[in-house]
Amino acid sequence: MKFLSWLIGAPVTVVAVLFAVINRHNVLVDLWPLPWEVQLPLYLLVLAALAIGLVIGGVLVWLSGSSVRGRARKEGRRANAIAYEADQLREENKALHQAQDQAVLTGPANR
Repeated sequence: MKFLSWLIGAPVTVVAVLFAVINRHNVLVDLWPLPWEVQLPLYLLVLAALAIGLVIGGVLVWLSGSSVRGRARKEGRRANAIAYEADQLREENKALHQAQDQAVLTGPANR
């Protein structure tokens, strides 16, 4: 898995660095409804837009998965409760078999 991460991450990093080196000239960004103008290198503007999009997309995916995570937590608690109940029933069954074995060993005369 680490190899796959390097296999994908290294070329992406190289492309991002090459893009930054090639696009160093400044561009004027006018934030229209606001009275500000910002002059930034083109690579910074593009990479910042990509990063902001990545973060917003990650947040949206995380929020959309909340119902699934909630259901998984509920089912996990239910599975734990069922496992606990099964363990209790095994203990009761074992105790019952031990009592029956003890009754068989003592015989009908002592009843």
